[in-house]
Parts: sequence; C-alpha cells; structure tokens
Amino acid sequence: MTRKPLAAIAALFVCTTLVASCTVIDLAPIPNADVGSATPVTNVEMVSAAPAPGAMTAPAAPVEMASAASSPVLAPAPMTSPAPTPSPALAPTPSPSAQMTAAPPVTLGFPRVSLPRFGSRDGGMPAEEVQCRKRLKRLGVRFRDIPAIHDSASCGIDYPVEVSSLGRTIALKPAAKLNCAMAEEAARWVQSDLAPAARVRYFSGVAEIRQISSYSCRRIAGSRTMSEHSKGNALDIGAIKLKNGRVIDVHKPGLFAFRERSFLRRVRGEACDHFGTVLGPGYNRDHRDHFHIDLKQRRRTACH
Repeated sequence: MTRKPLAAIAALFVCTTLVASCTVIDLAPIPNADVGSATPVTNVEMVSAAPAPGAMTAPAAPVEMASAASSPVLAPAPMTSPAPTPSPALAPTPSPSAQMTAAPPVTLGFPRVSLPRFGSRDGGMPAEEVQCRKRLKRLGVRFRDIPAIHDSASCGIDYPVEVSSLGRTIALKPAAKLNCAMAEEAARWVQSDLAPAARVRYFSGVAEIRQISSYSCRRIAGSRTMSEHSKGNALDIGAIKLKNGRVIDVHKPGLFAFRERSFLRRVRGEACDHFGTVLGPGYNRDHRDHFHIDLKQRRRTACH
C-alpha cells in the first residue's frame, strides 16, 4: 500500500525533470552566436497535421520568434480568412435568337413613284378645269373624268368628262362625252330654264334628257369646217322625258299642239342666253329632230 504512492511520486518527478530539460534546451542560446545582433526569424510556417479529406484549410499566419535577449515572445495573431473580393457583375449575354428578336426592325423603302392620273391635280390639270369640276359637283351633276381624247390634229378633248346627269334628279342618257365648260353650261340651262318651263306647261319636273350626239370627230355638213362636236363643245338633244312619264320629242309641232309648241319655243329661246349657237327644227333638214347647242365663241349668237 505504501510503495504505490511513492512509485507514482517518483515517476511524476522524472517526467517533470524531462520536460524542464527539454524546455531549457529549446531556449538555450546558440553557441558562437552574437546575441545582440540576432535578427528575429520570421515567416515560419506552423506545420500542422494533415487535414482530413474534404476539409477546408486556411493558411497559417506567420509567427515571429524572438531571441533569448529580445522582448518576450508575441502571441500569434488570430487567424482571419481574407474577405472575398466582389467580382464585377457580368451582364448576361443574350442568346443569338434573343439578339435577333431584340434587333430593331429593318424597313425596306422603295422610292415613291407618282404616276399622273388623268383628271387629278398631280396630273397637271389646269386650275380652271379643277374649278369647273367643283362647280359641276355643286350643281349636282354626275360625271367622271376619262382619258384624254386625241383622234386627230383637229379632233379631241384634253380633259374630257363623261356626264350621266345634268342635275341631282335629271338624268342624261346616254352618257355624253363633253368638255367641262360645255357640261356646266348645259346643266345651268336645264336647271334654270328647261325644268321650270316644264313645271309651268306640264305641271311636272324633268326626269331625263335624251341626247343623240356629244363628242364626234366630224365636219359641219356640206363644209370643210370641223364641227364643235369634234371638240366636245356641243350637245344634240332629241327628246325630254318628264317625271309624269310624258316624252316630248324635239320636232316641229302640229298646228294645234299649242302647249308643246309654246314649251319648245321657250326653252329654245332661253338657250340662246347660254350658248353661242342654238339650232333646231325649222333651221334646216339636218336639225329637224333635235336641238343643237354649243359654246362656240361668236361676235353674235347664232340662234335659229
């Protein structure tokens, strides 16, 4: 019982002596070394046990070793992991399909070619022709522009119109090819003189004007002079249809056709205030069945 504690004490003393001797040996001055000029040893890496597989290890901090004659040994600084350096944000690179979608649309432009259309301002129609067509519309005339007519050096119309009515309710049949000035004056005559005369004589309005000739490339019968028809400047009227259904033919009335004779005489006389030439039944055989009206410029109106 007494030997076991004594043996333990002896073993503890031996161990203590060995530890103290190891420490003295480590701290003993190096022989033949200049202690005063000794420089501290730096950047000594602490060797540690091999890390476990998959474990993250941090680099060991340098520890300064002081000589025996220098100041006490400094404790190693705490190890800190370096702060991660923020990497600049990289803009996402669009895919080729996204680049094609985001690209601005490409518009292919073609030069605009304006083809002159007959009867339009862009086609070079004179201002008077443009104004004439505006007046036709105000009068309620139904018409359409048609291509220029040039049948010969003496026949043609530069800016013809095809007229299908001489008022909002007064048809012209068949449609007549005229120059605009002739169409306008014929409409004024029908609306201001012929239609009122029909209401007075027959108590009915005019429904239809039947024409037998408008533009025609020909000469005056029995002469070498070109007719006004060759310029679309004349119109031949063969009959007048009233709204009550009655048709009045242009001819020389009979002896007892008082109302018809009065009507035809009146409209024929009032036409002389609108046109340069007015010819009808009784003038010659060629005009026995129609009124010929035209806008030929004369010093004196030819009203026969």
